[in-house]
Amino acid sequence: MDFSEILEPLQKFFGVFFRWDIMQQAFPIVARAFPVSVLLGLFGFLLAIPLGLILAFMKMSKVKLLRWPTTAYIDVVRGTPLALQILILYFGMPLLPYYAQIMGPLQSIKFLGIDMTVFLRGIMILSLNSSAYLAEIFRAGIQSIPKGQMEAARSLGLNFPKAMAFVILPQTVKRILPTAMSEFILLFKDTALFAAVSVMEMTLAAKTIAGRSFNQSSYIIAAFFYLLITIPLGRFVSMLENKLAESEGTGGVSGKRPPRLRGMNSTHVVPHTESILDTQEG
Repeated sequence: MDFSEILEPLQKFFGVFFRWDIMQQAFPIVARAFPVSVLLGLFGFLLAIPLGLILAFMKMSKVKLLRWPTTAYIDVVRGTPLALQILILYFGMPLLPYYAQIMGPLQSIKFLGIDMTVFLRGIMILSLNSSAYLAEIFRAGIQSIPKGQMEAARSLGLNFPKAMAFVILPQTVKRILPTAMSEFILLFKDTALFAAVSVMEMTLAAKTIAGRSFNQSSYIIAAFFYLLITIPLGRFVSMLENKLAESEGTGGVSGKRPPRLRGMNSTHVVPHTESILDTQEG
């Protein structure tokens, strides 16, 4: 067997993706873009939480004028690629009425080397996208709580908002926390799609170096920075799932996984990823 047939392609592969001098050059440049990716994902997710909760209540409403538009919004957002949403909203937002009056004073402000208006547009796009997924997560979590919990709270004299705030939502948050954390991990990785509109996050920084050096090693550095966030958070999500399984008496790693949330049928399973909803059903 001629080992040169194996070694030569391997040498080319490592030369293209693991050139040490290119990786050294790429590290500080990608590191400067690292906070951009993290903050885009973090702020987008934090804004999506209240939006998602509001959408969840609107979708569960008995009022058709609230339920139907909300259902349409969620279906459209979850049924179209985020990359397409970025292209439409990123270039479409500046054409909206009063955008120039609101955002105009911020154009001269730079945040992490990026125009503040660009950064805010990115946050809004991510929050609008993630809120649709979180709405389904919140809805399924709320509906997984036994109805007797609400009835017991009302019998103690709590009105509906107080019963929801102090009885139902705390239990819901506990149940959906692993799923919501998984959604944040996905949202953080999706910040790479902003490279398509020239937002200088990690993927675009790595692409710039790759185009200048005609070598792909910078992408390995970008992958390293993504893994700095996704691996620890992924382990944390697994720990939360095991703790939740133990608290509900289904065992930890060696026992059953928490049952799925009730209400997530085949037409409402979050398509964002295979693992986005692997939590519980009441």
